[in-house]
Amino acid sequence: MLSELLNPEAVRIPLQAKTKDEAIRELVELVEKAHGLSSDGDILSRVVRRESMMSTGIGNGVAIPHGKTRQVDQLVAACAVSPAGVDFEAVDGEPATLFILLVSPENVRGPHVKALASISRLLKEQSVRDSLRDAGSPEGFLKALREAEAKFL
Repeated sequence: MLSELLNPEAVRIPLQAKTKDEAIRELVELVEKAHGLSSDGDILSRVVRRESMMSTGIGNGVAIPHGKTRQVDQLVAACAVSPAGVDFEAVDGEPATLFILLVSPENVRGPHVKALASISRLLKEQSVRDSLRDAGSPEGFLKALREAEAKFL
């Protein structure tokens, strides 16, 4: 469950970034700070490299940048909401307003794939996207996320 990978320090409302590169950098800084990581740029370069292969802007205002690194020994995440939206080269051309960064261990496949699948399933629901976007605080975001997971997963 995504909520199990987060703490209030791993959620930012609002995201300050105005561009895709700024958004990725801000999310990586957020995940490192919230989870006590110091990767000397490795996480950032891995996420940027993955993003350069294909945009993780999945549409409906959602972006799920992700990467794998030796710097973590378990899956970690950070989330953010950008009321103004950021052009994330999404498949539907719409700006992303809801961001979920996943960082997983380099040699582990299962949890990463399961997390991406459950996040995608959860965020298909318009009501879930709306409740996360409308959360006014990290605590409110986590509460809305837990309620959505209980209902849809």
